[in-house]
Formats: sequence, C-alpha cells, structure tokens
Amino acid sequence: MVDLTSIYTAFFFKKRMQWMVAITFLICVTLYAILGLPNVHATSCLLLIPRGCTRYQLKEQLKNEGYIRNGAAFLWAVYLLKYHPKNTPGQYRLMGNITNWQLIRMLRGGMQHPVKLTFSTAANTTSLVDQLISRIGVNKEALCNLLHDAKKLSSYGFTPENVLTMFIPDTYEVYWTITAEQLLSKMHLAYQRFWNTTRMHKAKKIQLSPIDVSILASIVQAETNDPQEAAMIAGVYLNRLKRNMPLQSCPMLIYALREKQLLINRVLQQDTYIDSPYNSYRKKGLPPGPIGLPSVAMIDAVLNYVPHDYLFFSAKEDFSGLHYFARHYSAHLKNAYKYRKALDRLQIMH
Repeated sequence: MVDLTSIYTAFFFKKRMQWMVAITFLICVTLYAILGLPNVHATSCLLLIPRGCTRYQLKEQLKNEGYIRNGAAFLWAVYLLKYHPKNTPGQYRLMGNITNWQLIRMLRGGMQHPVKLTFSTAANTTSLVDQLISRIGVNKEALCNLLHDAKKLSSYGFTPENVLTMFIPDTYEVYWTITAEQLLSKMHLAYQRFWNTTRMHKAKKIQLSPIDVSILASIVQAETNDPQEAAMIAGVYLNRLKRNMPLQSCPMLIYALREKQLLINRVLQQDTYIDSPYNSYRKKGLPPGPIGLPSVAMIDAVLNYVPHDYLFFSAKEDFSGLHYFARHYSAHLKNAYKYRKALDRLQIMH
C-alpha cells in the first residue's frame, strides 16, 4: 500500500526547497544589483557632503549632479549598510565605475580628498575670513572669534591687529572639515617655514621684525603694483623710519578713514587731522597692523629694498601707477602739484 503521507511530505518539502532556492537567488540578485553593480558614472568627480546631510539629501545630491546612475539603489545600499552621511562630512573624490558598496565604504571611512585653499590678497581680516569659508567648512563665527581672541593669538606671538600678517599668500591643502584652531595652527606652521634663516637675517639687517616687515609691505603694496618701484618705495619708508619721520602714507590715511566708515576718493588736508593709529601724518612709526594682506612679492620687496637717500615720492600725473622720487621737500612739492592738477582736471573730489 502506497504511503500518501510520505509522498505529500516529500512533494511539499521539494516545493518548499525550490521556493527557498528561488527566494535566496532573488535576494542575492537584488543585493548584487544594489551593492555589486557599478553605480557611479565613469568620470571621476568631487563630492562635497555638508554638515548635517541626511541619507535622502545625499541621494538627491548625487543624482541631481549626475554622479550616480540609480538613486534608489544607492538609497537602499545606504540603509542596508547603515551609513549616516551626517557623521562624515567633507570633500571626497569619487572614482568612476565603482559600486555602491565601494562608494559607501570610502565615505564611511572618511577618506577625504584635500581642498586646495588659495588666497592672495585681502583688505582686512573680515575679507580674508570670507575667502576662506567659501572653500572650506570652517564655521565663520568660530574663525572670526579666534582671530579676535587676544589671549589665544598671543600664544602664537600675534595680536588681533596684526594677525593678518600670519597668513602667507599661497595654495594650501587642507581637509574641508578643518576646524578654526587647526587652520590657525596650519597657517602658523606655514608662517614659520616662510620666515626662514635668509629672510630673518634680512629683516634683522633693516631692524624690523617679521610682523613689521609685513606691515610695511602692506603699505608699499597699497602704493604700487610694480615690483621694482616697490623696492624703491620701501627704501623711502625705511629712510623715514630711520630718521624718526612720519611715514605720511595716503593709503594708511584712507584705511583709517574707511575704518571709521567714511567714504573717500581723494585725501584732503582736513583728513590728516583724524584721530587714528593709522594716521601716519600725525603718528610716527609703523601702525599696529597691516592695511591689507601683503603678497610674498611685496614682503620680499621690503627685505630686498633699494638703498638710496630719497625721502619723498609722488604719483606721476599720467596715472601710470609710477612715481617721482625726491630727496628734498621743495622738489617733492613740485611733483605733488603735477598730480593734484591732474586730479583737479578730472574733478576727482573727496
């Protein structure tokens, strides 16, 4: 007699095994499609994950910027691998034709691609901060507070007035997630490398500290863009400093007026009475800080100044940016008169 129970049991066992195999196969195929198939486009690209980014926001960003082929597959992979982009903000380089699994492993590992941080000039500390935060994720308020923290800056040998001189214009590699304090530390290391034995020796020779050299370079930079004239103008200012004469720098006075939020196109006699440490018509010596971020070329122009006995210089009336140089005040007055007449013809007033 046939045992129907055994037959039915064997039949259902076989069917169940077939279903399990099919389901397992389907799961494997799905997981392979989600994790094992290339999902990033062939061209490598840079991805910036902002702070606080959610899984869905990251998926939308990757899809909208054309970095991945299948947004849904990426989102499934993120959930399956329990990846939270808010934990790993920063800039990453995505290699072409990698899988979601490879992409998420890289992101989860925080394997950031450095940001090239370049700056060459800045009118003041606020201007420099705006440049820096446009390229990296440092908090603006934290950086501004740090650059005005007298106690913290003193540990580096700077003050809030002269801290701009710590920043040597160049291209630096940093991670997007760098903090304000890490950035300041990196800039200070670059500053120490810049002020090598050769530059320190030249600064000592003209009896100026590195900070003073940079302050003077910022004044020279405001006077001219010509490297050869910069070395000549630096010589004029050094001659005045040696003789304890006021620098009488128009760019310094303009800086002082702008610090008081006064608009100015032309320096007039009454402007020279303003009360400010940057009024070089009333104050002798160098100001407490730079009037801008000096370039490396201008710093070197001061260190390699042209020795001469000129005490005055005045812009040429052709507006070429070049200058007349004079040893005596009477000759300087004649040169300055030419420039004033040119301004009058153009009706450039205060």
